[in-house]
Amino acid sequence: MFLSYDSEGDVLEVVFDESLHQAEQSAYQLRDGIIVYVAARSNKPVQLTLVSYRELARIHAIHFDGWQKLTAAARKRLFPIISSPPLSNFFKFDPKTGYGTIIFPTMPEILAIAA
Repeated sequence: MFLSYDSEGDVLEVVFDESLHQAEQSAYQLRDGIIVYVAARSNKPVQLTLVSYRELARIHAIHFDGWQKLTAAARKRLFPIISSPPLSNFFKFDPKTGYGTIIFPTMPEILAIAA
């Protein structure tokens, strides 16, 4: 796992599997500023991008309005991925309500996720 934070742009990028980073990917925008990249062939999470990371930290209930905009097939493909580690270590999401929260792991938790 590789983490990159741009303090000027307030963007956190979490690359889960660097070996898949160059593979063909699909990008899913769950809401403005929350994008999940999934490897097309293996269906594994490649990257999570959180734009306005500090602002997201202050919101208790985030509306993942991009979820409803996805096709039923895309939601079916994506839900098992976003509801399991490693993505579930960074956010929780209820597909019925469309709301969730960003989880901000501590450094020891991030290191455990990366292991």
